[in-house]
Parts: sequence; C-alpha cells; structure tokens
Amino acid sequence: MSKKRPAPAIEPTDTVSSVFTARRDLIQGLKSVVAGSGVTVEENDLLVSLFGVRELGWDDLPHDKENYVAFKELERFLVHNPSLLSRRIRKLAAAKPPLVEVAEVDARTSGLHFNALRVRITSEGVKRIKPVWERFAQMSANLLQGIPKHLLEAHHRVNEEISARIRARRQSAHDFLVNA
Repeated sequence: MSKKRPAPAIEPTDTVSSVFTARRDLIQGLKSVVAGSGVTVEENDLLVSLFGVRELGWDDLPHDKENYVAFKELERFLVHNPSLLSRRIRKLAAAKPPLVEVAEVDARTSGLHFNALRVRITSEGVKRIKPVWERFAQMSANLLQGIPKHLLEAHHRVNEEISARIRARRQSAHDFLVNA
C-alpha cells in the first residue's frame, strides 16, 4: 500500500516566478488578439493603456483632466518593452489618421521638466484599439472559464498586493536586498 506524500510547500520564489511564466505563456495569446490590427504587441500595450484612461476610467495610470499621460508615467506603466516608447509614440502620431496626439506639458503646473511631453489616444486610436480590447476580454474569459470564483479573486488580490508592494518600494531598489 503506497502512502501519499504531502505536496511540497510553495516557496515565495515559486509564487513570484509564476508571474513571469504566466506572462511568457500569455504572449502567444496576445499576439493572436493583436493580429490583423495593424499594430505590434508593444504598440497595443501603449494604445490599450491610453484607451483604458479615456474610455474605461482607469485611474492607476496618472493622467490630467484632458486624459493626457506623461511619457514618464507610460514608461513606468507599460508591460512590453518601454525602451522604445518615444519612437512608438511618434509612429502612432504620424499614422494617417493619427492614433495618438502629443502635447507639451506646462512645467510650472505639472512638476515635469520643461521639455517633457504627454500623449493621449485619438478617436481614431479608440476605433482601432477597441476591437483588440474586446478580443482580449474574450480571450481572458475563455482562458479563465471553469476556474472557481474564489481562486480568481484570490489570484487577483495576490497580484494586486505584489504590484502595490513593488510600487511602494520603487523609489529604492535597496529595499529588495536581504541584510543590506
């Protein structure tokens, strides 16, 4: 007669590394959601973020009353390679018709550098990205179908807590070090 061995304890590294594993595995689904839209996964990330501010009332991406977002804030917010942000924004602003519009900031009231820029999605950008957002919502629903609600809620709360802790410590990477 065999005895069941207890499952090994889940280590903190297991939990955090599973976020990276899920991101890697989600990329293929995201590529299929974006296919045919005329934008890359990285451009989609940018447009969806601005769409969320303008159309979905997202408040986790700082923006002004005109729904403009500072480039600096987008660099911190984007999931997919923010290193070429300015180039992507220029490309989307130069599209015919433009998908985003760029404006200067008021350095006196914004607290940003005098040559900082801000961006917002245009009506044409909304029209282009809305179907992509809807396909993403459908993919998400399909992927999570059959998972009990309590597990989805717990997973969401854990992810939110991880993000909140990282944002709180973002000013000092030193906080992450052990015995520093």
